[in-house]
Amino acid sequence: MSSLAVVGRKTRLVVAAAIAAATVFFIPPARAAQTGVGEPYGLVAVAGNLLPGHTLAERSANYRRLFQAGVRAIRLDINWVQVQPPGAPPDRFDFSERDREVRAITDAGLKVIGILAYGNPDYSSLGKQVAQTPVSGGLPPFGVGSAQYFPPDDPADFARYARRTAEHYSGDVVAWEVWNEENEGYRFWPPHEDPAAYARLLCATYPQVKAIAPDVPVLFGGVFFPAAAGAPGMSGVDFVEAAYAADPRLTSCSDAVAYHPYAYTFTSPELDLPVRGSVLSAADQMRAVLARHGDGAKPVWITEVGWPTHDRAYGVPEAKQAQYLARMQAATFAQGVRVLTWYTYGDDADPSGVNQEAHFGLFRADNTPKPAYEALRTFGRVFAGTSFAADRSRELGLPPGQQYLGGRGFALEYRRPGARITALWVAPESAADGQGPVGAGSAAPASLKVSLPVTAATVTVVDYLGGERTLAAAGGAVALDLGPGPIYVVDGEHPPAAAAACQGSDPPRSSLRRRALRLSRRRLRVDGRAGGGSCAGQAAGRGIARVDVAVARVSRRRCRFVGARGRLGPPRSCRRPLFLAARGTSSWRLALRARLPRGRYSVRSRALDDAGNVERPARANKLRLRVR
Repeated sequence: MSSLAVVGRKTRLVVAAAIAAATVFFIPPARAAQTGVGEPYGLVAVAGNLLPGHTLAERSANYRRLFQAGVRAIRLDINWVQVQPPGAPPDRFDFSERDREVRAITDAGLKVIGILAYGNPDYSSLGKQVAQTPVSGGLPPFGVGSAQYFPPDDPADFARYARRTAEHYSGDVVAWEVWNEENEGYRFWPPHEDPAAYARLLCATYPQVKAIAPDVPVLFGGVFFPAAAGAPGMSGVDFVEAAYAADPRLTSCSDAVAYHPYAYTFTSPELDLPVRGSVLSAADQMRAVLARHGDGAKPVWITEVGWPTHDRAYGVPEAKQAQYLARMQAATFAQGVRVLTWYTYGDDADPSGVNQEAHFGLFRADNTPKPAYEALRTFGRVFAGTSFAADRSRELGLPPGQQYLGGRGFALEYRRPGARITALWVAPESAADGQGPVGAGSAAPASLKVSLPVTAATVTVVDYLGGERTLAAAGGAVALDLGPGPIYVVDGEHPPAAAAACQGSDPPRSSLRRRALRLSRRRLRVDGRAGGGSCAGQAAGRGIARVDVAVARVSRRRCRFVGARGRLGPPRSCRRPLFLAARGTSSWRLALRARLPRGRYSVRSRALDDAGNVERPARANKLRLRVR
């Protein structure tokens, strides 16, 4: 799938051109889902493609809708040609356009999974040749063969761009993904995919990014998964296998491997087909490749997956998209895949009526939500604070399903203190079900009965779109009718008191009290304590507390900045903003110190008020702390 960037304009937080910055030690947050954000079960992310809005406030408001549904990260292109346009000097990077989009994302309480891609005609001999032709932008509608997709001649040039980008977005990004669908060479690595060349590029990039952000995972770029006979490109499994075979260093060149298990031709996620397997079995296939090369402990992440709602080009009805999203989410985290990224935010207008990629969104082209968005919200609310506990499918006697015909049943138990939540459904769809005009319906029974053991006298049953009912237990069990729409049986307290209160709310933004900033004997100290309730505390506990600070030194002397625990990578100039990240709980205290050179300083911060307006910068010894 394409990961084309969304438009945005210039913005960066705080400082004017003369502001200098100090790098101050921070305590890194706990790494839920290896990213520092997300629920105990893992991280839900969304590709931000086709998100509407022209102003910063409009775009942030739309991102906030995702936050309200339990999403905690946005997968975003930060392309080489966006930050270093062709013709720019090698040492000049302009992040202003991407800064605005990152600001809209972080203002909504979200983090970024940054895609480092693609090529740059200035650093590719083939790309430079194509850039001088009438088809430099590639062939419509997807830009196939565009000059920007050709890989660089020297991976070190790409690694330099990656390092500068990682440095610039330190604190905003929870993972860096190196390229996108490089196994589809005709589209994203022209003229042809090259596993050995990609391995060299990844191994050149990894140490450069880790030198800047050692705690941020670097991913083997998401490979397009399905194997399609006669189609261009390589299957994701074959490409990863070939890359490992070509370069034994690859085991030490990534922290996780990303893949895109699309269900072409858009069957249900559980349906098993020859050669391809199922969407769910893709995780096992990827892990098997890694294990063969001694890398079996490495995590696998889904950085794109989705179903288009389309009735003419092999899509699925909106109701099916919602069911598949809920089922995929429950099953994926039960497999131990800790990151699941939905493609994509919105639909696009499609006058032709045949463009599949215009219909993957959680929202329609007019920005109204599809049922899939409500399914996402419901899952986030019901499962907040849970971890996967056990697969109860077989012990309940649910059927295993059949190739081509479907019919597999699921009972997946998640737990949090005081409650067990079991997701149950049957997947009756056959190979022909939901395939646009040729859909032939389900082959397996569309429903079945099951008796679920419970501990409480009554349980709450929540359907995948949020409807609730209460059932009384009889003999320590409840009788249920399962169908393709998942139900969630909550055995224990419901809703989860603190988690549910915050799940559907806006991200806390003004819940930290102001505290004075003190400059004494060349030492800066900031003390802050959270206020404003449990939502702020939960957000901080997930590692999304952030303090925006800029310290400007009037003197032009050379700067050296030292943190409380030793020297911490001083910036190369005195004209860089300072961003301090800190983890907390509902009653955290932040104590940050920096040893500063002699000179005069001013302190400025900028925040949005509750209406989304930019507040006046605080000056003198005042500092606004806020949670994003």
